Amino acid sequence: MSKCPSRDQLLQDILSELSWAEIAEKYGYTDTRFLRKKAKQWNLPPRRKILKPSKETLSDMLFSRHMTPYQIADALGYGEGGWSNIYAYCREYGLDFDFSRNHEIRAVPFTPRQQEIVFGTLLGDGYLRPTNGNAENHSYALALCHGEKQLEYLKWKLNEFENFVTTRNFQINTRQFRGNAPTYAFSTISHPFLNEAYRICYCANGKKDISTQWLERITPLSLAVWYMDDGSLNQRYHTVVLCTNSFSREGQLLAIDFLKDRYGIQAVLEPRRNGQTVIRINASQSRKWMDLIGPHVPSCMSYKLW
Repeated sequence: MSKCPSRDQLLQDILSELSWAEIAEKYGYTDTRFLRKKAKQWNLPPRRKILKPSKETLSDMLFSRHMTPYQIADALGYGEGGWSNIYAYCREYGLDFDFSRNHEIRAVPFTPRQQEIVFGTLLGDGYLRPTNGNAENHSYALALCHGEKQLEYLKWKLNEFENFVTTRNFQINTRQFRGNAPTYAFSTISHPFLNEAYRICYCANGKKDISTQWLERITPLSLAVWYMDDGSLNQRYHTVVLCTNSFSREGQLLAIDFLKDRYGIQAVLEPRRNGQTVIRINASQSRKWMDLIGPHVPSCMSYKLW
């Protein structure tokens, strides 16, 4: 239960080394506003002289003592909104920090395997979703969505990225019109690696397109994920199709050259409606493709192999 201190009690606290947060807690208050108003009403002196911290002091508070800008502002005697001064000092000193939600997870790097899967699924069904910041400074999270038939495959992806996912509950979209099964989705947290992946995989207009820089990050595991996401097998003729119609013709041709030069697999562009094209691997080459990606395909997706 909170209680109001006397003038002399509050004066003694103000002249001590206690922070405003500690003074408020002493009298049972959850925030400091009431006691600050009482101090002003009683014309009490400032709790302590406010001094601009040096770069060394501020670095120590941020990185060694792991204090937030709010805690630093309170410790230095700033009033309400003083945290903005701390942010300004950090910008002035060139001190970068992240105390947003999940900042500790965000400091963990993506493993090489996780990176390979990211670049593979971005060729397919995955996309990078902006989470905050202005249009020129977004942070990005990886968003993944599959239908009911591929729910086990989505669970495989969730297990691969579980250290960057804060909930294991899928978002379920049950469409209300006939003929559509539910879809299931999850997202990772935003992460510096995903910001890097956005710069590699997305053009200036915000649209994904295949580039040489992107293909340099592609491995057999990446190709397997791409195929599981957006590939299909004609069981009768043993031809493979990669649904690349969302990419530019130039990007698709880069991918065809990449498959030939890196793995000796010849592919061609197959015309589709509305002037679109996809990548087709004919039966004479599809065995090479299956041998390449097969070891990376989980059992739940084995129906795409032959």
